[in-house]
Amino acid sequence: MKDNKTFSEFISPILVLVAICFVTTFLLAFIYGVTDPIIKENNAKAAAETRAVLLEASKGEFNDPETDLFSDEANKVEVTECYVASNGSGMVVTAKVPNSYGGALTAMIGIDKEGAITAVQVTEASDTPGVGSKAQLPNHLDQYKGLTEITDVQVKKDANVNAVTGASVSSGAVHRTVYAAMEQFKMMGGIK
Repeated sequence: MKDNKTFSEFISPILVLVAICFVTTFLLAFIYGVTDPIIKENNAKAAAETRAVLLEASKGEFNDPETDLFSDEANKVEVTECYVASNGSGMVVTAKVPNSYGGALTAMIGIDKEGAITAVQVTEASDTPGVGSKAQLPNHLDQYKGLTEITDVQVKKDANVNAVTGASVSSGAVHRTVYAAMEQFKMMGGIK
C-alpha cells in the first residue's frame, strides 16, 4: 500500500510534468519551424524596401558584393550587410552597435557613387522613448545627408555633426553606424 501511495503522490506528478514539458517543447519547435521562414522572408522584404528608399537611384535593385565587412572592435561597431546597387548608383550598408543606451542599435545608411550619404534610417533600437529615441528622428538623421566624410568615430569630435542634447549615448551609437558605413565604402574602393 505504501508503494502505491508513493507512486501516486510523488512519481505520478513528476511523470505528468515531464510529459507536459515534452509536448510543449515539441509544439514550440513545430511552431518555430513553421513561422521562422515566414519571419525571415518578411524581414528580407522590409530590408529590401528600406534599401530602395535609402538609395532611390538604385530603383530597388541590389547585389551582394560578397566582400569583407568593416568591423571596429575598439569602438564596438560592425557592418553586418552591404549591398551595391545593380546600376552602380551607390550602396546601402547595414551597421550595428551593441551598446546604445538601451541595448543594440542597427541602422541602414545609403551612400551614392560619389561617396555622399543619401539617407540614414535606424531599423532597430531599444533606446528610451522620448530621450534616446530623439537620435533616431529624421531631424537628427537628416544632418548626415550629403556628407562625404565622417571625421571621427566619436560624435563629439566630429565637427560636421551635432549630438542630441540629453541623448549623447544614442547619438554616438547612430554616429558610429554611419562612420562604419563610410569606412565600408572606403574599404571597397567606392563603387566600381
